[in-house]
Amino acid sequence: MIEFRSIPAEYKPTGVRKYDGNAYIEALPHLENTKDEILDRIEYYPPEFTDADRRRGELVRIAELARIGSFIYPFAEYRRAATNTTINIREAYLSRNPFKVEGQRRRNMIATLKDLNDENAFRALAFKSSALGQLIMAISGGGKTTLASGVLAPYCCVIEHTEYMGRPFRCRQIPVIPLAVMHDASLLSFCVQFFETIDRILGNTHYAREAKALRTIAQMTLLIHKVATAVSLGLIFIDDVQHLRAARGTQAEMVLNLLSQVLEIAGVSLLLSATPALEPVIAQSVRNIRKLTSGGTSKFPVMRRNDLQWIALATALWRYQIVKHPGPLTKEILDAWHKCSGGNPAFTSMAFALAQRQEIGERETVDELSFQRVAETDMILLKPAINALLSGRTADLLKFDDLIPKSGLMELQDQLGWARDEAESGESEPEFEELGEEKQTSASKPNSNAASKGKKKPTFSTKGRSGSKTNPTKGGVMLPFVKPTF
Repeated sequence: MIEFRSIPAEYKPTGVRKYDGNAYIEALPHLENTKDEILDRIEYYPPEFTDADRRRGELVRIAELARIGSFIYPFAEYRRAATNTTINIREAYLSRNPFKVEGQRRRNMIATLKDLNDENAFRALAFKSSALGQLIMAISGGGKTTLASGVLAPYCCVIEHTEYMGRPFRCRQIPVIPLAVMHDASLLSFCVQFFETIDRILGNTHYAREAKALRTIAQMTLLIHKVATAVSLGLIFIDDVQHLRAARGTQAEMVLNLLSQVLEIAGVSLLLSATPALEPVIAQSVRNIRKLTSGGTSKFPVMRRNDLQWIALATALWRYQIVKHPGPLTKEILDAWHKCSGGNPAFTSMAFALAQRQEIGERETVDELSFQRVAETDMILLKPAINALLSGRTADLLKFDDLIPKSGLMELQDQLGWARDEAESGESEPEFEELGEEKQTSASKPNSNAASKGKKKPTFSTKGRSGSKTNPTKGGVMLPFVKPTF
């Protein structure tokens, strides 16, 4: 879990000429020199088990298996996606330089904008956004969220600006925030989640309270642009975008339209994470998807038995044996292990931990029989999904999410002591209708309590380390900016 912390701005040249003189970019964390440096930062190998660990009690050793859940292997596919993300955060600020006339003018115009549907207001902005959208697509357990969390960890902070090159510059900058599309794909829950996330990071309740007082979706989306500008937001990581396929009516299109506007008007880059289940939604909204993938698209393929990356993952995990009689990794074990997991990184790790759990206090060794037993017992509920992986058929993989019983995954993760997403068990949000603008039916009346029921997916913790609370309006901002009010 990554904590957002408040840090003073330290301006360092990036070596990129177009970034020179941009306080937002120069205050960001260090820009790596190579793609591999980013991978080195993402990977994590927990301490390996020792002989002393293997002599400990059975229940103690079973509890220690949770250590495997923190293992992060740096797959080669991560390199391009991680590089795109690192660059896209900076590109978002390129056209929003607070010390250029265009940047100041744009900031003022967004703060005083009254209606996003006003074409004249759009023309008046005369602003070309440099923000970029990026999509990472892989099956559940393919490493999408793991990658994003690792790449974005250094950017989970609030940067305190006070002075830049001898000029007064008072503002607070949030480089990145995490969000998730909930299971019902409600636009209301997504919008409220945005404001509550910003408030938690800054330690206040100002923006969520103001948003919940609004009566139309147009006002709420307009406020998103104003708040994103007020906190100098750089990038939004949005997980589980495939849930848009469950949206009712035009909700999916409305959410995608909002994301496109965030790119074009607020100038905030986006990092979207989805499973192949998003493809039907993509087919219906080509225009929006084109914008939302302007900064790159990455697909993490399913790993076959002879895939060198899967073998490398299995070999690295094999070092974490806490059974009393650890043995060598053989071809037979690899065959059984892949058949049990389908080559899915999450299932591969889970199968290994469950195999050891079964063998502790029994045979005290892991072999091909161990994985065969796990496949027919602990992971039996995942068998349809694993068969889909093993088949390699596109049609089966597109249905992969539907084949995974969520309750079964939760139970396995809880047994192993591994963290899981709260969003999996969250209640559905009611739909949000335009009050006074759209015809309402008994099935679509807005719920006054809807805004308070949404649950956020805790990709990152938003508890500050310093314990101090920050407020984006406290102390003023030495930039043309009007506090958003309605």
